[in-house]
Amino acid sequence: MPDDVLVTCSKTHCYILGEPDGLWCFLRPRSLELPELIKILLEEHRSVRALLLKIHHLISEGRDKEVAEALKDFKPYLDQHIIDEEATILKILLEAYGRQGAENAVKVFQQHREIHQLITELTRAESPEELRDKRERLRQILDDHFAAEESGIFPWALETYRRVRRE
Repeated sequence: MPDDVLVTCSKTHCYILGEPDGLWCFLRPRSLELPELIKILLEEHRSVRALLLKIHHLISEGRDKEVAEALKDFKPYLDQHIIDEEATILKILLEAYGRQGAENAVKVFQQHREIHQLITELTRAESPEELRDKRERLRQILDDHFAAEESGIFPWALETYRRVRRE
């Protein structure tokens, strides 16, 4: 399998995430009702913002090795977050509106690959300038990504979920 591939295993509802170092992890979406899942995802967004601030300070202080360690510890957490969003939230929207109707959500969730790639690049950055540039790009994309999810996609998915449950 190629590196950084997310494959849906339709029969088991698990996801296989390939890492460049050859490690593979098998994750499943959390079994939660959508309102509870969204609450957790929003809490995780706050945690990511705090982590980015911590990384900014570590970079400013020249503590590059600590930056890499913080990011490595963060990747499994991020993987679960992405799987939950795509397997639960995106699935609800695709089932209700089809691919064309859910196109905005699809575009936002396609950013997950770039986010994942930027984190990998940050862990491998070789100079303080490269660390700063990658961190800034990650901050920008996450700010836009979180805003789109929090103000549009999550409320839309929750409204759709509630409507479908009433029917």
